Amino acid sequence: MDFVDAYLTKHTVSPLIKEPPHPHLNICIVIPCFNEPDLIRTLESVYHCQRPVYATEVIVVVNAPANAPAMVVENNKITLQKATVWINTHDDQRLRFHLIYRPDLPEKTAGVGFARKIGMDEAVIRLHQVNNHRGVMISLDADATCEANYLTETENHFQKFPKTQGASVYFEHPIEGNEFEPEIYKGITLYELHLRYINQAFRYVNHPHAYHTIGSSFCVRMDAYVKQGGMNKRQAGEDFYFLQKIISLGNYSEINSTCIIPSPRISDRVPFGTGRAIKHFVTDSDFKTYSLDAFIDIKSLLEQLNNLYNGNKDNALQIVASLALPLREFLEINSFLLEWESVMANSASLSAFRNRFFKWFNAFKVIKYLNYTAEKYCEKQDVMQEARKLLVNLGLKLPSDNASDLLKYYRTLDRTEFGII
Repeated sequence: MDFVDAYLTKHTVSPLIKEPPHPHLNICIVIPCFNEPDLIRTLESVYHCQRPVYATEVIVVVNAPANAPAMVVENNKITLQKATVWINTHDDQRLRFHLIYRPDLPEKTAGVGFARKIGMDEAVIRLHQVNNHRGVMISLDADATCEANYLTETENHFQKFPKTQGASVYFEHPIEGNEFEPEIYKGITLYELHLRYINQAFRYVNHPHAYHTIGSSFCVRMDAYVKQGGMNKRQAGEDFYFLQKIISLGNYSEINSTCIIPSPRISDRVPFGTGRAIKHFVTDSDFKTYSLDAFIDIKSLLEQLNNLYNGNKDNALQIVASLALPLREFLEINSFLLEWESVMANSASLSAFRNRFFKWFNAFKVIKYLNYTAEKYCEKQDVMQEARKLLVNLGLKLPSDNASDLLKYYRTLDRTEFGII
């Protein structure tokens, strides 16, 4: 039994798609779909992509909890019927579409995480059947579209960087147009600026895990997915928590030569994320983000990593004592000294020390600190204010005092090649 068989056995995963995969299958796109009114637009977007060298499959998981309202059940059935008709008229051996219908997910675990897991586990089976353990699994959402070079650029990236374990794909929400109300476009502009400000702040403090972790725009090698235990069943934030495991492996990268266009629509399906953020903005007409001062405190710690490695316990205590009070408290609460001793005991070099340190002080830990200091010391601030402050600290020229111009500037920064860890 190899590691893939062991994973499938442990997680009691059985094939849900009867049709055998293409013998040269290399890419599987997984799309969770719950009460989605416009899945066909997403499928059309993928269908009109340029074809990569090897075969691609799209796995759509139409899902709902067993106790879903009748309206949701009916909407899912309509989506299933429309998608079935559409698939039957879009036959392409190099790009196949499959539907998985799960209207009976347990209430306790039903949600986007479980649905994404069902689809990605099925992708594992499909790639395993053609013995392609280095195949690529793409995560996409049922309300997102993509550029025409989406598949070819993904394939090219993983061929160009064969050690790549996973990658975040560049994205841009629509920030103008006639499809949505003006408040929606204003809200998504500020929300995306928040996401990009956070990413650039991670870069500013020299944290190596400065990557976007969005469910509609990431890819992972099949073997890395399996070895890290697969997708979780979280009802929200499943993408962030899963990608922390993949990023910690190293050899994580960005695909900036294509683009995903997520929807900016309002949604309350999950307790946080794009849809909930836009709903909050439309209701409260503001958008807050973490203070840059909290990131600057982190920067002061990360600048001491070499000294933490070269020094003894007393030196480590002195370094912690020199930090700002919020960060010092947070580190003490999270047993920093014990973690430091463990990292030191298992690190034969500075490089090994840094790798182990960032497995502990990963993006999840940073976000926990940012929430800690926001609740106790420095409340969240206006996103445009903090985004401008960061540009000043970076010594960059400020664009006009306009949210969309500021976002476009940050998009340019994000699209700058960050390379592979």
